[in-house]
Amino acid sequence: MERINKNSFTPPFYQLATILEKKILSGQLKVGESLPSENDLGREYELSRTTVRKCLSLLAERGLISTQQGKGTFVSRPSLDRAEFLMEEFHTHMTNRGKEPGYRLIHVQFLKEFPEFAVKLGMKANQGILYYCRLLLADNEPIAVEHKYMLYIKGRPILENEFQYKAFSEVIMIHTDILPVSSQAILTAESAGEFDAKLLNVAQGKPVLKLQQALYDDNNRPIGVGVFYYRGDRYSLVSDIHPLKGER
Repeated sequence: MERINKNSFTPPFYQLATILEKKILSGQLKVGESLPSENDLGREYELSRTTVRKCLSLLAERGLISTQQGKGTFVSRPSLDRAEFLMEEFHTHMTNRGKEPGYRLIHVQFLKEFPEFAVKLGMKANQGILYYCRLLLADNEPIAVEHKYMLYIKGRPILENEFQYKAFSEVIMIHTDILPVSSQAILTAESAGEFDAKLLNVAQGKPVLKLQQALYDDNNRPIGVGVFYYRGDRYSLVSDIHPLKGER
């Protein structure tokens, strides 16, 4: 049985969620099967009931389990009538398509205010804001522009190559010691503005896919936001939804 590493940087509730998720996706826990009670899970993995509840809440948000009042918690049957789009990590996505991924850091800047949509999420700049912009390339062709905003902590410098090559969640984790555990993204169709159009090597006003993303900590507090612009003529999304293994 997999154990919880309480010395790990990853929170125990997230470790347990990962263990249970693997059991569900592998078919070890089948659709409709009940999970052990919160108390039983706590005893089995040596965790508090509060920690177990946070784990179950996360699995419920992912649609993997559901609770029936007075009956217990059960593995959920996946909904197949809605489209769920997976935004793969850029390096993986391009590699799978046989293209050479590349990254170019455009600039880094300290700001005093978050963009409007981050403020609406409740983000506050206690010590300042760190903003950086990257250009993503495939076979040296511009594919996307990323604008990222995160809390700035004085005395915690970040190396330039960390901005350039590391994922946003990694940069946040390195700089703040806060582990992003969930995210929410909103996808819309937009027209390319002057700045982004120039970087993408397209005419201003050309259609682009705009993705707004927020990263959250284990207390559901927003700790970083990003705005991504993908070339509409070079990037597409595919939705694949499969039944869980073991479903009948």
